[in-house]
Amino acid sequence: MTAATDEIAGHLDLGEPVHSLVLLPDGGVVAGGSEGRVVVTDRSGRERLRLHLGDFLLTLAASPDGTRLAAGGSERLAMWDLTDGTALHEHAALWCSSLAWAAHSRHLAAGDGRIVRRFTRDGRPDWSSTPLASTVAGLAFLRRDGRRIVAAAYQGVTILEPATDRVIEHLPAPGAIAGLAVAPNGRWVVGGSQDATLHGWKVPGGSDFRMSGFPTTVSRLAFEPGGRWMACDAADSVVCWDFSGAGPTGREGLLAEGHAAAVASLCWAPADGAGRALVTADAAGDVALWRIEPHHGPGDRVRPSWTAATGDPAGAVAATGTHIVSGHRSGTIRWHRR
Repeated sequence: MTAATDEIAGHLDLGEPVHSLVLLPDGGVVAGGSEGRVVVTDRSGRERLRLHLGDFLLTLAASPDGTRLAAGGSERLAMWDLTDGTALHEHAALWCSSLAWAAHSRHLAAGDGRIVRRFTRDGRPDWSSTPLASTVAGLAFLRRDGRRIVAAAYQGVTILEPATDRVIEHLPAPGAIAGLAVAPNGRWVVGGSQDATLHGWKVPGGSDFRMSGFPTTVSRLAFEPGGRWMACDAADSVVCWDFSGAGPTGREGLLAEGHAAAVASLCWAPADGAGRALVTADAAGDVALWRIEPHHGPGDRVRPSWTAATGDPAGAVAATGTHIVSGHRSGTIRWHRR
């Protein structure tokens, strides 16, 4: 990748490798370090709160309304009020590597070993599933109403309904799921697998498709807000699949090429036109912005419209309407102007 001039708008030192970056509705960012340190910034990158999980950080999630933060670790789940940093609740957990907030911000789903637990926005547990086949590997709410939870584990994905304590559907897949994405309208559920495949299902009904030929495990997946494109990692590239109409079966992926090292993080950025903007960061520290325009379709290849070479391996990336934020192994968080 050839780097363009990188205009750094600001930086902050977390003091440990950056594991996660979460964007808040007001443009602020929550950064989580691998050893459990958490920093909350305002939209300009100024530190506003500093928190600590007291455990190795595995996952971080902010409520859609920006008022709650949950962090999961190897032995602990914690929740804070982001308005003032007050600790709301802390729970012992066997292994909490998956968190998901409902769109209405009233419920949090959390993995606790093989069990899915649901919490209220104040940290009170109000439902637990029966054990899944293995440790929970991914979580999402199926639709904006928050009624159903999608949970990934060994040999497939399970759709749960806490209000009735029922398993609504089991979507089988061989092997272990390493990443999970649900379309904004709840129509598609997609899992990236340890066996270097992508497995997806149309919901309800469970009719499925399988994409193979990836060079490595597929673990980073994300639908863009409109629901047409879903991006996933493919070693040093990103593949975007077209889920419009009947879905991706029989269609080639749109290939975003330009990284020289494995993609470590990806996210969709707020659009600044009719197209979509995808942001990626890799294991060598390169950060890139890709524009997927309305005329692009399956089988196309795109190159980045903006790049920055930091030389500092990246672990996470996020994007606002004006900035790209990258988190690095050194502990540095960088704000790049788009």
